[in-house]
Amino acid sequence: MACVENALWFYGGVPQALIPDNLRAAASKSSRYEPRVNADFADFAEYYETAVLPTRAYRPRDKAIVENAVRIIYTRVFAPLRNQTFHSIAELNNAILEQLKKHNAMSFRGREYSRYSLFEEIEKQALKPLPEKRYEIKKQSRATVHKNSHIYFSKDKHYYSVPYEHIGKRVKVIYSESVIEIYHKN
Repeated sequence: MACVENALWFYGGVPQALIPDNLRAAASKSSRYEPRVNADFADFAEYYETAVLPTRAYRPRDKAIVENAVRIIYTRVFAPLRNQTFHSIAELNNAILEQLKKHNAMSFRGREYSRYSLFEEIEKQALKPLPEKRYEIKKQSRATVHKNSHIYFSKDKHYYSVPYEHIGKRVKVIYSESVIEIYHKN
């Protein structure tokens, strides 16, 4: 999900629909007719107010354009950088961004326009605005409420208070970088 979110912020807007491959991070059950979207990815899409339409399983034609785009990016962005040495992630990301700008500014063969000009002219205006804050990726865990009415959350090595009625019960912990939510039977 982080890569999809980074793409949304790179483009500066949210499309009407996201069309991921049938990977486990997006589709919890692939189906020929109606794949089931993963709960985490559905929450992500709800936050950005967009739909998720995974590609159909066993339909290679749905993926041909994407596969070709990946091949082009490897040859035009990553291949020129293969013999260079980078000493930090930021340095590598800057080099990739420069190659990506060159790639997007390059005119299509036999045409007078580029990917970037098409994006600016047609696609950018179709994007919905981004929310003020980025989505916080949430993770889940389980815990048992101790006799002192607290749970121990091992991820950050802290204790969190829970109502005393739940002592001895298993609870679901949903957490992100800034929030921890504790649920018992929803």
